Amino acid sequence: MNKKVGIDWLVAGARADATLAKRVAWLEQFMDWVRAGGGADAEGAAAPATRIRFFLQVLERHPDRRIAVALMLRNTLRELNAIALLCETGLPRANAFFQELSGRLASKLLPPPPAENDMAAVFRRAFPEESDADWVAALPLAVLEGIGDLVRQGEDADNAEIWSGFRPDAADALMILASHVQAIGLSQGVRQRTATERPLDTPFAGIASAVHDYVEAAFGSERFEAEEAAVKSFVARCGRALADVTGHLENYGVSIDLVYQLERAQLSLQRMSVLVELYGRTAPDPRGAALFVAALIRANDQQDSLRSLLRENLKLMTRRIVESARKTGDHYITRDGNEYRAMVASAAIGGAVTGMTVLVKIATVGHGLPLFIDGVVASINYAFSFVLIHLLHGTLATKQPALTAAAMAHQLNAPRARGRLRGFVDEVANLVRSQVAAIMGNLLLVVPAALVLQAILLLLGFGHLPDPGHASDYIQSLSVWSAAPFYAAFTGVLLWLSAVIAGWFENWATFRRLPEAVARSPRVVALLGPERAVRAARIIEDNVAALGGNVSLGILLGMEPVIATFFGLPLEVRHVTLSTGQLALASWSYGAEVFSLPAFWWAVVGIGVIGFMNLTVSFGLALGVAIRSTGRGAVSRRRLRRAVFSRVRAAPLDFLRPPRPKTSP
Repeated sequence: MNKKVGIDWLVAGARADATLAKRVAWLEQFMDWVRAGGGADAEGAAAPATRIRFFLQVLERHPDRRIAVALMLRNTLRELNAIALLCETGLPRANAFFQELSGRLASKLLPPPPAENDMAAVFRRAFPEESDADWVAALPLAVLEGIGDLVRQGEDADNAEIWSGFRPDAADALMILASHVQAIGLSQGVRQRTATERPLDTPFAGIASAVHDYVEAAFGSERFEAEEAAVKSFVARCGRALADVTGHLENYGVSIDLVYQLERAQLSLQRMSVLVELYGRTAPDPRGAALFVAALIRANDQQDSLRSLLRENLKLMTRRIVESARKTGDHYITRDGNEYRAMVASAAIGGAVTGMTVLVKIATVGHGLPLFIDGVVASINYAFSFVLIHLLHGTLATKQPALTAAAMAHQLNAPRARGRLRGFVDEVANLVRSQVAAIMGNLLLVVPAALVLQAILLLLGFGHLPDPGHASDYIQSLSVWSAAPFYAAFTGVLLWLSAVIAGWFENWATFRRLPEAVARSPRVVALLGPERAVRAARIIEDNVAALGGNVSLGILLGMEPVIATFFGLPLEVRHVTLSTGQLALASWSYGAEVFSLPAFWWAVVGIGVIGFMNLTVSFGLALGVAIRSTGRGAVSRRRLRRAVFSRVRAAPLDFLRPPRPKTSP
């Protein structure tokens, strides 16, 4: 930080013959003085204007110092290179998303490299805060004209006006930006998603040559005006082509790196539009120049923001994942009696398979094997069971909320607020009813299935699983007074994360055109035949999201204890259906006396809390992401809660039983 100085030092310390480093230091100290006392509000924004006006008035009273300051400013501006300021400031600097992310992270931790003759570096130090853009944009026209008069003070025939020194840098910046846009537009990822087949038929093929012809034309000539119109046309056509590619991504899969490149190209085109307007003028308009500087300040701040980079480049990915979850989750919402009964039957299948999963887990995990092997075995057990449930058209209740939340958030896209509220409340009732059916179906068979398998093992001569020595530990671990509720909330996060992975996996398969690749693969066709290859591709297309979600959930639940132990974190998983099966098997070891144990009943209460935490946490996370991805913020959370509670008071049974079929008159 520069030392604080007063106006007397600034007026007396301006020396045109000083080194560039000292003149740049004077500019930084001057900007610190201008900002002193300024703020983000209207009154604070007026303070810099007042100080600049006062500085100009002081120079009016000292003509010799005014000439010295003007000469120093002109010499400094002439020696600074403005290319990076015009074509890099506020724009992505790297060629790939993760390279840009690491670069922005490094800029937060490390000081920037010295670059005394780089106007972009001086600009960043002169305007370090985004709030500087507010007062720069608000400078009165009289102040802006006063600054221009000061810079031009004492010019002669040998010292042309300062704007002429920027024109070559602006021309170079236009050429650099055009080359960036052309390289991105002609890349394979963009070419595959444009309507034209030949690269030469796209506007990207000619934008660089159009800019070259423009900057080579004599300023003010008829050719100059024609070339300027041609460049503007190329910029507009390239912008429309990029918009078409972005729309293609929403339908056919999103790549983070491709989205980043498209964003980079769009921003480059926007900067080109501004530079063309400036380059085509004899001298910049003072108000337009101030707005351009303000825009550069804001872009500079965004250029270093990790949050901005992630938000802008992940929003399409988030929307694509949410849309995938919405399509899947819509199947888990029951809206009539037939769907309700089908959900109970489907959940019963899930409960039966989970009973087997619990028994296998107790039999294979926690018997002295290395912790990592325990995690791998548990992951395989869970993943196999979840995939089997899917293939048998079964349902696991706790997987529903993370998927159905996106379908509910879709209701908020209704054009009218009343329609959004009514549709959302209806979906809440449908969801709660569906969850009741799913949980009822799961628990209806998970306990009998686990006990039947345990009985078979006993008949075959095997012992209790778990053995009586560990049964008490299982019951205690499920007590409502233990850490089970916290673990259940954490498990809700894993359930939501598995839904995100499922959407990402489907997006990846769509973007890579995996089903089409399988159907046309010579090896697959030779192995299965053409018809079976097409059938296999359809199976992959229909099940890729479910397989990704189920396998990822199995790995998350199985490996979480291993990872938590490695980092010394007190984290475990508590899944309501699995925990219910564990409680049933542990209770068998006690026999009938278990019903007289307070610990058993506290575990029963704990099961209810575990189910509640599993569902609400996963649903809350998914709903929040889904609402943000829709871009709808007109309906407040308070109005949503009020509408839901009103329906609960008016018709509580709507949340528990399916609606009765309407009878025709």
